[in-house]
Order: sequence, then structure tokens, then C-alpha cells
Amino acid sequence: MSIGRSMLPEFDNEMAGTRKVLERIPDEKFGWKIHEKSNTIGWVASHLANLPSWAVMTIESDSLDVMPKDGEPFKTPQFDTTADVLAEFDRNVSQARKLLESASDDELYKPWSLLKSGNTMFTMPKIAVVRTWVINHIIHHRAHLCVYLRVNDIPVPGLYGPSADEGM
Repeated sequence: MSIGRSMLPEFDNEMAGTRKVLERIPDEKFGWKIHEKSNTIGWVASHLANLPSWAVMTIESDSLDVMPKDGEPFKTPQFDTTADVLAEFDRNVSQARKLLESASDDELYKPWSLLKSGNTMFTMPKIAVVRTWVINHIIHHRAHLCVYLRVNDIPVPGLYGPSADEGM
């Protein structure tokens, strides 16, 4: 079994849990934020919708410059409704899953670099980028979003078992 295929059960589980959290966001809460220095619920949801596409970008390229010297800096696409977030998330998850399933081990072991204005911020194997900067990054922001849901009295779904809102 290829490395990419071996990651699919984890990927599928984490994406399903993330979708459950995203489904709970009321559209009217997209502009809410917990603190003036924090991002809005809408930004976090949009970021989560976009993050699976980073697996595609990582597998299909060798680098990303988030602030190219002669171009526009990378920006998280913004969505205004839960329906739009879910549509983007589902599309990106589907594409990422297909690439993980089909990528060769040789491809996944190739180095990938994150750049800022041409300067290398890090280089690691593509598989490590997918695990750290896609899956773990999604888990991080999903937890972030769960706190936002809780503070707004929006029921939090169970992810690795029942939540306080779902009971045993």
C-alpha cells in the first residue's frame, strides 16, 4: 500500500469531523469574532474550506511563495455563507483525496518549500507538508472554530466521541 493510500482513513476521518463542525455555523455569525485581534468565524471557516486544496498544491508543485516579489500575496478566499464554505470544502477534500490515493511514494518523498518573497521558510518532504500543514493545520483551526461555537452557545459536534452537547 502506498503512503498516500495509508493516510486515507485518517484523512477521511478528520475531514468528516471538520465538515460536521462547519455545518453548525449559522450564516449570521460569520462576522463574529472573540477578540479584536482574532479572525472572524467566517475567516476561520473560509480558511478551513481552503486548506484541503493545499494538499493538491503540495503534491502538484514543488513550492509556494506566499508573498512573491512581483505578485500578489496569498490570501485565503472568503465565503459569506455556510453553504458556500461547505461547497468549497467538499470540492477541495475530493480533489485532495484523489491525489493522495494516486500519488506515488516517490512523489510524496520529494521536497517541497514554502517561500516568502523568494526566501525559503522551510523545506520538507511533501508527505510531511500534507500531514503538518494540511491535516494538522485543519485540526488546529477546527478546534479554534469549536471554541467559537461553544462561546456562541452553538452545539459542538462530537469528533472523537460525544461532545458535551451530545451526551453519552
